[in-house]
Amino acid sequence: MFDFIKPTIKLANLQSPVIIYFMKTSYLNASQRIEINSGTKYSSNEPESSFSNCVIANDAARKLDFLILVIETLQINATDTLFRKAKNIGLTEDFSSRVDFWKMRCSNPLRTSHTFASLTSEQIDSLVELISVMAENLYPLIRQLLSSKESKTLNNERWYLFSERLKSLIRERMNLQRSYILSMLGDENHKFFRELLVILSLSCGQGGAIRLKASLYHQK
Repeated sequence: MFDFIKPTIKLANLQSPVIIYFMKTSYLNASQRIEINSGTKYSSNEPESSFSNCVIANDAARKLDFLILVIETLQINATDTLFRKAKNIGLTEDFSSRVDFWKMRCSNPLRTSHTFASLTSEQIDSLVELISVMAENLYPLIRQLLSSKESKTLNNERWYLFSERLKSLIRERMNLQRSYILSMLGDENHKFFRELLVILSLSCGQGGAIRLKASLYHQK
């Protein structure tokens, strides 16, 4: 059942086109493209020229919002922690208020309160860096959920609590008239939820933020 998870967990600390390919071709993938803006503040060892000939994938806002939703599922009062982490890593300008943060997340077209706004490359950089930091802190919980070595009973209990909490947040914030949302809520195997957890696990460690960012772009 978890065979497709094992190799990706082992690769979580590596930088590889295979990992990025998996992250690009997940359940979240879409084909439409949006032009990126220049002048990012993204802080990494990756040369900015690596993304100069790329465009933001149409599913970028959706993927980032759902990844944050998983973080909120795994940690109580996650929003407060997100803002503290943002301050600690120098992202206070990007996360100056909860309203601005909410507006960024409402760029996800599957939300009930969709703002019809597109994320800028700077906003994507900030969200990627913050998600990577949070995923690093939550990695032990993520690994427990993806583990195939513990008892099936314990794993099922963890998945029940996790999936019910996540479904509750999805019902609360997403447009239940969309077939996309209904299909993920009705998936008893939780394929979509597992892919989100794997993507978070691959966003940890050295190069994790770069892997996540690369999965949000397409070459022109």
